[in-house]
Amino acid sequence: MILLVVFGGLMLILGLFYLVNSWQQYRQWKWATFIVVVSLAATVYGVINLPVWHHQSSNSSSQTTNSSSLSSFSNSGLQTQTTQSQNAKEMAILRQMQKSYTKLGSVSYDSDSKTYKIQPNDGDESKAITYIIQNPDQADQVGWSNLSKSIVSTSKQLKKVLGDGYSVSLMNPDDSNSAVYTAKDGQQTYTAIK
Repeated sequence: MILLVVFGGLMLILGLFYLVNSWQQYRQWKWATFIVVVSLAATVYGVINLPVWHHQSSNSSSQTTNSSSLSSFSNSGLQTQTTQSQNAKEMAILRQMQKSYTKLGSVSYDSDSKTYKIQPNDGDESKAITYIIQNPDQADQVGWSNLSKSIVSTSKQLKKVLGDGYSVSLMNPDDSNSAVYTAKDGQQTYTAIK
């Protein structure tokens, strides 16, 4: 199957070049498009049938069988395993958000309230947010709408990955215990900017 993936990938790249060249030189696209579609189908088929995918699915089915037999003996053990996997997801999301919001500030996670807290860095970010709090009529000029949309979008992604009940809060630069903006389950729940 690996040969099919490699061959299909090469044909796909060459087919794309052929398609672009045919269109630019002769305004013909049908045959080149056919080659691209066939090579794409061969590549996708080869990737789907790689042994790596089948090995993982057989492992997961055996793990499912093992966990179902264990759950009859110890239901609490199964719940602990689910909790651990949820905690692992929460920590993975925390690391991802720390990378994504590096320029804005530091990100921490409060497991009691299920809230990811973004604390702005000292500097321009902090000054801009303080300025918006003091002058809410200038919020659009400073780019508040883009920042708030980003937080809502992040909140939607959290809901997809972790489930309901998780919040993202942008904290006040002057008071790390109070939020300036909060979104939960993809919806704005609080804003200090009116």
